[in-house]
Amino acid sequence: MKLICYFLLGVTVLVSSVYGQETASNDSFHERYVEVIVSLVATDIHAAHRAADSLYNIAVTDEQKIKSLMLLAKIFENQGDIKSSIYKGMKADTIANATMNFSWQSNTAGFLATAFRQVGLLGVSMSYLEKAERANENQEDRVMQHLTRINILHERVFHNLEQGNFEEASECAKKAATSINISDKDHKSALLVKATNDQLMGVCEFRLGNFSEAGVFLDQALAKMGNVETNLTPYIYRMQAEVALAENQTTKAKECLEKVEHYLASGGVEELIMLTYRTWAKYYEKVGNLDKSVIYRVKAGEIKTKRDKDAKQLSDEMIISLHSTKQAYRVKYIYAVGGILFVLVGTTFAILYICRRKNIYKLRCKTPGVTYIGSEDKDLSKPASVSVSKLPFSSVVNSDKRTDEGENILAVKAREVNISKDTEERLREQLDKLEKEHFYLEKSITLNQIASIMGTNPRYVTYMIQRYREKDFYEYIQTKRIEYIIDQLHKSPDLLGFKLSYLADLCGFTSLSKFSTAFKLVTGTPPSAYVHFIKKERDEKAP
Repeated sequence: MKLICYFLLGVTVLVSSVYGQETASNDSFHERYVEVIVSLVATDIHAAHRAADSLYNIAVTDEQKIKSLMLLAKIFENQGDIKSSIYKGMKADTIANATMNFSWQSNTAGFLATAFRQVGLLGVSMSYLEKAERANENQEDRVMQHLTRINILHERVFHNLEQGNFEEASECAKKAATSINISDKDHKSALLVKATNDQLMGVCEFRLGNFSEAGVFLDQALAKMGNVETNLTPYIYRMQAEVALAENQTTKAKECLEKVEHYLASGGVEELIMLTYRTWAKYYEKVGNLDKSVIYRVKAGEIKTKRDKDAKQLSDEMIISLHSTKQAYRVKYIYAVGGILFVLVGTTFAILYICRRKNIYKLRCKTPGVTYIGSEDKDLSKPASVSVSKLPFSSVVNSDKRTDEGENILAVKAREVNISKDTEERLREQLDKLEKEHFYLEKSITLNQIASIMGTNPRYVTYMIQRYREKDFYEYIQTKRIEYIIDQLHKSPDLLGFKLSYLADLCGFTSLSKFSTAFKLVTGTPPSAYVHFIKKERDEKAP
């Protein structure tokens, strides 16, 4: 199930209200922001949009600009304009990154993780979720950091639900529940955090087939919200209707759906409309009115098709935009690299020349009676001669041998790592966990970053990868990315219609050429051919 998740917005409101020390000139801005994000978005989306535009126009500080942009992003999301929502969120994320505001970095990245998940781009969503986690660890406000961890756990619940991992989703929700210790019961955002967790627990129990337990959690969520109107309320009603239908309580299901209709009448969220139509279709099928059931299924299908089309268009536009940006800097990059290479080559030749002069001097000292053309202190009373043959052959052989032996010794040392069994087991478990979280999808991932995340050094990480994955670091990352995209192609047939450049970006490659090369090395087949074979196989299996 998908839900319009407040992610960190509600938490930010709570923390800034309780712990923030804003100046008097910011008070009116902040109060209006709280009013819009908590209540007005749920009751009058058009009025909320006008208020958000007004806030953006009067925003002075970077934080005010981020707040108003995120507010607009949420409103566009509620209105079904996914592209505008994501672009506003990305603009806010850029400001947060530029100002090193870790609190808002985790907020904006969390929102984008939610947004990309809602349109089915789970790989991009996961990369933003991991970014949110990293930014959150750098926050100085421990209360905000704790609350953000709860919201990140909530987003992981959604990811697991999307992928059908209901047990793992339930575990994340339970972990979040044990972490919630907000005592400000009267604050709207505090109630929202608690109610959201109960709602998620209800969804998990429903997916696991525990309908009575699901109903208890949903009732608790409504009780916590009381008379507070938020976007969460209609989702709880719709979920209660799903539970009622599962228990064959059609009258109760209809009552719950009619409560949802009140929210749809005032400009409901596109996602909520689609989900509600699906539940109405189930209801009418249950009561035997198949005509209305089909009508609602068609309506829900039309919205789903539109959202899929928007998602594909969005991904294509982002890739084209990224490609254009790269092209703009490519010439400068080439010139810069060329200049660096020129300096390096010149420096290398200079070093080689100096080394050669030193070697000539040493050989002259070791081989009396032999002079060399070009030596500055040659004896002009004797004929100059160049006699390379006078250099003992054994010294050349021994020199090469010493070089080989040195390289072999270094290679042996690289393989010899003294590591305790406990440390090795801990690092192996951490590596398995990171793989489940798809850490390798981060485009700029490095060995040092992995070592830092695992709390160890690069040498140990290299050892673990070589021993347990039988690959060097670069080959390991490339292989995991290819295995990931192959798995996604089989799980999500819709990806077969996307461009190869999008698939490359989805699994962490910075260019199509690198993706194609790695794909062929791992599978022995070009990606275009592989996609063609899967399509052909699906067509043959189709009835």
